[in-house]
Amino acid sequence: MGTSFKNRIIALCVGLVLLTAVASLASFWWSTSQFNERKVQQDIQTAQNVYQQYLSAKERLLVTAATVLTQDFGFKQAVATRDAPTIESVLFNHSQRIDADLMLLLDVRGQLISANQAEIELAEDLRPLLRELLNHTEQSAFVSLDKQLYQAIILPVKAPRTIAFAIVGFAVDTEVAGQLRELTGMEMSFIGHGEQIKASSLRLPESQDLFAYLHEQKITRWLSEFPVYINAEVALPALNSSPVSLVLSADMTKDYQEFDQLVLTIILSSCVTMLFGFVASGFLARNLATPLQQLTVMARRFALGDYEATVHESRPTKEICQLVDAFHEMGDDIQAREKQIRYQASHDGLTRFYNRAAAMEKLTRLLQDGRVYYLLVVDIKGLRHINDKLGPRVGDSCIQAVAQRIEQIGASFEGLNARLGGDEFLTVLAAKEDSSMEGCVAGFLSALNQPYQVQKLEINLRFSVGVVHYPEQADDPEDLVRRALIAADNAAQQGSNSVYFYQTGEDEAYLERLLIIDELKAALQSDDGQLFMTYQPKLNMHSQQVDKVESLIRWQRRNGEWVSPEFFIDLAEQSGLIVELTQWVLKTVVAQVANWVEQGITMKAAINVSAQDIADPDFVPHLEAMLDRYQISPSLITIELTERDMIENEEKGIAALKVLKEIGVHISLDDYGVGQTSLGRLKMLPIDELKLDKVFILKLAETHQDQCIVRSTISLGHQLGFSVVAEGVEDKASLELLKEMGCDYAQGYYLSKPLKAELLTQWLGQYHEAG
Repeated sequence: MGTSFKNRIIALCVGLVLLTAVASLASFWWSTSQFNERKVQQDIQTAQNVYQQYLSAKERLLVTAATVLTQDFGFKQAVATRDAPTIESVLFNHSQRIDADLMLLLDVRGQLISANQAEIELAEDLRPLLRELLNHTEQSAFVSLDKQLYQAIILPVKAPRTIAFAIVGFAVDTEVAGQLRELTGMEMSFIGHGEQIKASSLRLPESQDLFAYLHEQKITRWLSEFPVYINAEVALPALNSSPVSLVLSADMTKDYQEFDQLVLTIILSSCVTMLFGFVASGFLARNLATPLQQLTVMARRFALGDYEATVHESRPTKEICQLVDAFHEMGDDIQAREKQIRYQASHDGLTRFYNRAAAMEKLTRLLQDGRVYYLLVVDIKGLRHINDKLGPRVGDSCIQAVAQRIEQIGASFEGLNARLGGDEFLTVLAAKEDSSMEGCVAGFLSALNQPYQVQKLEINLRFSVGVVHYPEQADDPEDLVRRALIAADNAAQQGSNSVYFYQTGEDEAYLERLLIIDELKAALQSDDGQLFMTYQPKLNMHSQQVDKVESLIRWQRRNGEWVSPEFFIDLAEQSGLIVELTQWVLKTVVAQVANWVEQGITMKAAINVSAQDIADPDFVPHLEAMLDRYQISPSLITIELTERDMIENEEKGIAALKVLKEIGVHISLDDYGVGQTSLGRLKMLPIDELKLDKVFILKLAETHQDQCIVRSTISLGHQLGFSVVAEGVEDKASLELLKEMGCDYAQGYYLSKPLKAELLTQWLGQYHEAG
């Protein structure tokens, strides 16, 4: 069951709000993250600039202080004379004056002359320090002395040649790092060679590695951990042997808190918006869904046939009003169409009579009044010829004229009229006390046979009428109509007599024919042995060998009853099963010929086909497929057709025979002499063989006229290049006469009756042994 319209509206509105909130949150998250990242990078860059300016200021102070010191004449003289008290006094006073933490005086060999710190511990050989500092003349460098980091500068003391070197520096300690943190807003850490911390604004545990500490600092947010610090490392000017770096660490805790607060605010506002959307959409959905629900009820009432239903809405919208009006218009249209459809469903469009289905329903109700009725099925004779000669419009007008006449005649009988289909009508006449059934039917037919005026033409129509008496001959509508149709078929076959009264038992014979058709179809599908082929030998009159057979189908039903081939083949042609039956015969015979070839027996087999087979477009392809499947030469197969089959559709039949000739199959004209084949038509037929009908052969030895006909036909056939076969040979005298006349093949019970394949093989052996 689908989701309701109301729920869909609510889901849509809430979904849109949720989608908007999620999209906004995602956009905010991404843009804020990008902004924070850029801001941190900018802060780091700013901190670097501030730090550079701080170092530059310190460096300028150092340069100034060192210059003043090295240019002082009294200091130069004290250095030159190695006046230690004066040197110490000058270094101390000068360091106090510029607040310098380090002042050293070295001779040109790198030996310490004096220092402002008495307790400072220096290396015994300061020449490496001296050489590296000289690489940074007039520029400060970071050096580590006695575990303390200094920003120092070196200047020579000249009098006038260089007599000593003065080193002036500021200590870089936690206090300096703190000052830089205040200036930049970032944690500052100075690390030396081997990542040893020299000074830091961070409070690290003792012996804790800086980077390990920074990496360990995490904060939990949104069920995930994020780093507290974002770091940047900057190399400082220092001695090559003791590199020094500055690590700037941006604390992200406050940024995270502000960001999370904004996210929570957005989520809260989205929840409030969704709640508002839910309420608003519910209200909107109710206003929309309620009229729609009423319209649904209205549509259901329409479906039940109540087209007066309406919608009760206190404040309907303009659109709802339009929709209700459209529903009412639709109801009116449906009602009108239903009436028309019901009429069309129960009436024939051409005659306005009841159709078959409606007639059965009306007849059921009619027969319940207990009266006696005569059911007449009326069939117009020759309507197809009228359509062919005068056109279908005239044919339809004839049907309408007949319907009007039937309606006029039946008006006084209180019955009903129906068109069963095509040119068949059903008329039910109520019996009258002063007239017999025969008299009523005669009067009806007499009026029906009067000439008709159709499109300014006077046309005489003739009819076949089948009659059934109710209730004597049936009391069920289906049985009545079926038996009336059977009677009409019999009337059509009688020729001059156009009325036939149903006789008891004919329906059973009709049903038996239907049963046989069903059983034949089942036998073809199951191929369980009910249907089988027999083969009647054909004697070669010249070689006295049997090298041909005629294939004849036989059927023994499951109950053991034999069915005449003429009977069930005729039923197969009428029911459309003949094509399927012939395909089964083709397959069976070709397979048997292939089996004989494997046994070393070369036997040609003739197969009888009908006009429907020749007209079937799949006939030739199926035969070719069978020949290819069993690898049989087409010359071993002969197709036999009767004159009647050729005449029924001569043009299509000749075309099909030519195709068969092209693939190598032989063609035989069966039952020659009793049909209507003229000599002119005979020379046009692409045949190989004439087969004389047995009516001329059965008493050939006794009848001179038959002998003349057979002799002349054999001579004619040979002159036209045909082989001649005589069927129906019943005695030796007839066989001898045929041999004398030059007949090519003989076939009949004198030689052998039709045999199954295995019996035929035995018969051939006995025939050859007997000579």
